[in-house]
Amino acid sequence: MNQFLRKISFRYLYHKGTKSLSSQTLLTSLGVGLGTAVLIVVLSVMNGFENELQKRILGVIPHVTFESSRGFEDIEGLSEIILKENNVLAVAPFLSSQVVINNKDISKGVIIKGTSAKDEISIIPDNMLTGDIEFLEGGSNIVIGDSLAYELNVAIGDSVNLLNINQSNPLLGVPRVVAFKVVGIFSVGSEVDQNYALINQDSFLKLIKPKNGVGLEIKVKNVLEARNTGRTIIQKFDSGSYTKMTSWDQSYGGLFRAVQLEKIMVGLLMSLILLVAILSLLMSVNNLIKTNEKEIAILRTIGFSKWHVQTIFIQLILTIGIFGIFFGNLLGFFVASNITEFLNFLSQIFNISMLDVYYLDYFPSIVSLQQIVWINIITFLLLLIFSFMPSNKAANTNPINIVNK
Repeated sequence: MNQFLRKISFRYLYHKGTKSLSSQTLLTSLGVGLGTAVLIVVLSVMNGFENELQKRILGVIPHVTFESSRGFEDIEGLSEIILKENNVLAVAPFLSSQVVINNKDISKGVIIKGTSAKDEISIIPDNMLTGDIEFLEGGSNIVIGDSLAYELNVAIGDSVNLLNINQSNPLLGVPRVVAFKVVGIFSVGSEVDQNYALINQDSFLKLIKPKNGVGLEIKVKNVLEARNTGRTIIQKFDSGSYTKMTSWDQSYGGLFRAVQLEKIMVGLLMSLILLVAILSLLMSVNNLIKTNEKEIAILRTIGFSKWHVQTIFIQLILTIGIFGIFFGNLLGFFVASNITEFLNFLSQIFNISMLDVYYLDYFPSIVSLQQIVWINIITFLLLLIFSFMPSNKAANTNPINIVNK
């Protein structure tokens, strides 16, 4: 019986009397496939931008910092303790403050960090446009972001002034001003390039004179677990004074939560395309039922139950849907994996540039197998649930009314 019902169901996939797929089958399957593909591509691109944002911002700022009210006496010993944690990649001394950088009549507030070539654990040394972080040693030298250099109109060899407005000269009552020579310019492709600068540790201690001494910063493997890792580490400290812990999500958490929310909202909006495709499929099957009412009436007359009739059209809808899902997976994976080339092709055709507003010259894309599996499962469940609507209508066909027409 099941095999016979399957044959009847599959017969509706083709033109009557032929073995060629009907235009209805092709178009409805294509609609489901395009809806699935669009959802895969959009989520993959969102994954890519989220990863780039995470890498380019969290690759620079400390993931977790520790500062003691009396300073840390044994930094090397504490570093060894911290490195034993599974989620920790690196540990380094931490010196950071906000100052004003000035060149002629241009001034801007920036975050200044005291560091050295051997202690720098960020991605800045790998993203130098010109100069080198090693040039920080041996004088009042500074490395700045390319956007900041452009705003200040400075290049390698030029001088800028750092103003520590929190510590004034006690005799003159004006901020301490120190001249620094630009020895390097970096670009990580984020807002960090606009407000971040590096000087060596000795120069930092002379300019800022931090009350709490040198702190510690750590770089972790899983940034989402940074705060929990910091809490675990701080319990092992025995500094004899209050230790302050700060994690990246306290300063940039709002940004990444906004990205997550945007990802969810865009995913939901793109899901409407898939939903419209499924509804279009149901409407097509509903029209198919109307045009084949006499055949359905004959089936009911010769003893087929309502469930048998329902099974025929449920199988039909799921077959079309599965073909569409399979096609959508192939198309979505291909486009998502080659999204930059695809958009460059469109840019050439329409003579527009789609990447001028971004820091990147490419569209990052990360195809998540887990997301594809969930898209397929949800699509299949929607097809299964909505398939009961037209199939139930077919099952409730009254043979007497059809015959008397």
